[in-house]
Amino acid sequence: MRISITYLYAIFRYGYPPSLDDDLKAFADVRKLGFRFLETEGLGERKLLELAAHRDGVKDALERNGLQVHNFCVVLPELVDLDPQARRRAYELFQTGAELGAWFGAGTLHLASYPPPVEYIEEKPYQLDSAYKFATHARVRIPERFSWQRVWDALVDSCRTCADIAARLGKVVIMEPRVGEAICSVDSLLRLIEHVDRPNFKANFDTAHFCAQRENVPLALAKLEGRFANIHIADNDPANTDHLPVGDGIIDWREFFRVLQRMGYNGYLGLDLGLEASLPDGYRRSVETIRRIAAELGIEIEV
Repeated sequence: MRISITYLYAIFRYGYPPSLDDDLKAFADVRKLGFRFLETEGLGERKLLELAAHRDGVKDALERNGLQVHNFCVVLPELVDLDPQARRRAYELFQTGAELGAWFGAGTLHLASYPPPVEYIEEKPYQLDSAYKFATHARVRIPERFSWQRVWDALVDSCRTCADIAARLGKVVIMEPRVGEAICSVDSLLRLIEHVDRPNFKANFDTAHFCAQRENVPLALAKLEGRFANIHIADNDPANTDHLPVGDGIIDWREFFRVLQRMGYNGYLGLDLGLEASLPDGYRRSVETIRRIAAELGIEIEV
């Protein structure tokens, strides 16, 4: 298994959303922290097109720092818009993002399901123009003509279309579960995978979000066996949604790695730490904890 570092590093180190210059600075930081594998993101249309316009320079920066991008996230809330015309425009942008991910060498293209289109009394989570926050509590009002079936149908249509675009490039699409969004639990992910019905559409297994949903993480892993193609790894105390350094929460990491070993998983473990206090000590401690448990179980770990 290979330990990588997710885009949350850039977000918590440089602010939300990071600029292109911030991305380039983060590359150097990531290498200094001792990582060779990373995930990066196209956050919204403007950033996505900027990355595409400067892709040669970005790739050069990655190569200078000896970094390999294994997962590229296309962040476009319009992908799940209830308006088919808005989704069609987003699909064109996803095509750009998919080609960009392929250019960087990523094997997986990462999606989110986004918050449902209800009225949020307080802040709405995961907005591109505000401070990055995980959703712990959300007060909502359900609009008079709200239809969950319409939301679900738009999400399924979007995921199928993105998977088909990715398939033409030989890539796998993975869906990120997040607290407060349409897809937040193991069973909602399983249902989505079944409805999308594409062989290259799989889950991104996110330990902290599942724990925050009060899922039993090793059991969640067993339920998604064969249906995930990447892992985001962070600890959690389900009193909140914080993404903690590995070992600082309640997840049974020994059992988690024992189940992964039984499955024969040999992919990436993306450290997805969501606290400024994790910079850089939390990353170091997380790697040490993973290596210690892996050594006890006879699992080979690369960083």
